[in-house]
Amino acid sequence: MTNKLKISMLKLAFLGIGLLIGALQNAFAQNQFGQAGKIWYEQGFLYVNVVNEGVVVINNYNAKAPRKVGFVQIPGNVDLAMKGTIMYANNNRDLVAIDVSDLKNVKELARISGVFTHRNRSSQWSTNGNNQEAIAWRTGENMFSFIPTMFGGSNTNTGRALDNLFNMRTNNMMGMGTSGIASPSLSMSINQPNSVQGGSSGKGGSMACFTIVGNYLYAIDAMDLQIFDISETKNPRLVGQRVNVSADIETIFASGNSIFIGSQSGMYIYDITEPLNPRRLGHYTHTRSCDPVVVEGNYAYVTLRDGSDCGGGVNQLDVIDIMNPSSPRKLKTYKMTNPHGLGIDNGLLFVCDGRDGLKVYDARNPNEIDRNQIAHFENMSTYDVIPDSSRKILMMVGNNKITQYDYSNPKNLVQLSEIDVLKSN
Repeated sequence: MTNKLKISMLKLAFLGIGLLIGALQNAFAQNQFGQAGKIWYEQGFLYVNVVNEGVVVINNYNAKAPRKVGFVQIPGNVDLAMKGTIMYANNNRDLVAIDVSDLKNVKELARISGVFTHRNRSSQWSTNGNNQEAIAWRTGENMFSFIPTMFGGSNTNTGRALDNLFNMRTNNMMGMGTSGIASPSLSMSINQPNSVQGGSSGKGGSMACFTIVGNYLYAIDAMDLQIFDISETKNPRLVGQRVNVSADIETIFASGNSIFIGSQSGMYIYDITEPLNPRRLGHYTHTRSCDPVVVEGNYAYVTLRDGSDCGGGVNQLDVIDIMNPSSPRKLKTYKMTNPHGLGIDNGLLFVCDGRDGLKVYDARNPNEIDRNQIAHFENMSTYDVIPDSSRKILMMVGNNKITQYDYSNPKNLVQLSEIDVLKSN
């Protein structure tokens, strides 16, 4: 082979690598990493699921300037809950407990294998040799800048949570170069002084499939309700009997000694006075549709929407009288565009009406909610919300962004910040 031919082949090779890198950088620039999903708020930090990928950690002590500080890779993840600095999440069919107290050194503490029998294992992830997908982590100011990191980029720190290979899905470019350069200017520790005075306990959004009541994690899995004892936070245990609820359950919400389970065909109410023995109290039936639920006082608020996974053809807000939980009854229906998640705080009702934005109502009179709309934030796609009752701050996820509002003056909501969950800072 002549030198001229060798040089030509090398040029072609470098050109090919350059085109590949350019294409991958363009893909990430177009925000193709994933889709932001369910959310959980705990002690000043916001945890945002990236569907089937893992969880983005956002320092939200200052809601006017939230900062992404880490990403925990959890293959097949769609649900999570937090207790302090311990994350409980589904790793496809497994429940894992993960210590995120130090985001530079995330640790998998425990795993209950195969507990979510109705979830399909993703075939696009490799395993650690024991048929378990690797839990891993990434922190830094540019945690999603995978391509630069491969070629010596900085401000990123990566690692693994178990003594196994750092297996990651290759088209995310994660796992390439597991000794990245940490960013000394950005503290990754969650154990910082709590600036939220009298902060409320952790809570998830209305789309959640996990909820925590006392020392128990309640989780639904398409058909069943399962209970985990988390009194030893680092060592969750599956306890009690698997409770068969329905074939189409989707969401769970706790209020007092009751849990409310939303399904595509209705809402189920269970008494959990005896935490290990949930007792069904009542059932409200509605037209087949997707159905998250929140509760305050004697009323449950349920959004129904159509869509490819929901059917039904209805888009509405139902107010359910649950004064007698054994016999819930519909009090009023309000027309919506395509409602998703919702939240309520002291009569202030927040509805994520899908492509029609965020709608805010004074719901103190459940018979006249439509006459008491306070605000309508249009031209945005909305998915779910968490109202923080202690700080009067609303955290909303939609279109891969977290948007926050100050609602301390209910008649004048003020937007505080907006952060793209998936793009590099």
